[in-house]
Amino acid sequence: MALYRHTLLTAEQASAMHNYRIKTVYGMARHLKNEGMLSRIPLRFLRDHHVGYTLTAKGAKAAARLCGDEEQFRPKEWMDDPVQLEHFYGVNAFFTSLIRHSLPQKDEGLIEWLGSREATDRYVQIKASGRKSRPVKPDGFGIYRCSGRGRLVFHLEYDTGTENLWRLKEKMIAYGELLPAMWPQVEAVHVLFVTKIASRPKALLDIWDVLRVETLSAGRLPGVWAIHESEWNAHGAQRALWRGAGGQNIRWMDMPLLPLSSDSGLPVWGKQPREPSPTYRR
Repeated sequence: MALYRHTLLTAEQASAMHNYRIKTVYGMARHLKNEGMLSRIPLRFLRDHHVGYTLTAKGAKAAARLCGDEEQFRPKEWMDDPVQLEHFYGVNAFFTSLIRHSLPQKDEGLIEWLGSREATDRYVQIKASGRKSRPVKPDGFGIYRCSGRGRLVFHLEYDTGTENLWRLKEKMIAYGELLPAMWPQVEAVHVLFVTKIASRPKALLDIWDVLRVETLSAGRLPGVWAIHESEWNAHGAQRALWRGAGGQNIRWMDMPLLPLSSDSGLPVWGKQPREPSPTYRR
């Protein structure tokens, strides 16, 4: 089901998600591939011959049934391998980096991780005509529990540089208009841009600084932050600095938090009790 929700995963990412040994993940992948449910795709943008895994139409149909999505399932969407391999990889790499960061931390970690489809459906709006609209389409949505302090709620936008700044400006406007209506404490709800182009974080925050004054009236607004991917990969949650409105620079762990709530008992991604693999019996 993880591949159905997140489209493309490497063995390392799947291992981090589910707290499985890497050998177990390879065994599961081999079994599913032999059953015609899984495809193995070279990730040529990475070094050392990395591969990713994605579902075939047969595998996706079985996963949709398990997820209760049979009525919405469209086989044609799964007939070919995904096109935006680098994009899917980058989104999932960000989330799994948070999982790895949380492992030594007691009572801390990612308690919610939605892929693009589920994150988008979270904000579906119904028009007067009865038709559905999707004003924001995050690449992912997450809630990270910070032990004893609160919840860091974020929407991820992973920018490979294929969209121009005008399109990203429209995304920021949509977030700025919708999130205040959905989140009472919207100032502690965040939109994170992770970019592959070094100049993008500054350009994005320059645009946001104008929008929040001239277009969105500088009222109750979400936090918008941007970082170059290499900065995040090099320094992680403890030391990497995100660029924010008004020239702010802040660490991930210092971003404003929502209070802890009843979800504090939810399992943490990557810290689930390890269960026997369906294909390996220890």
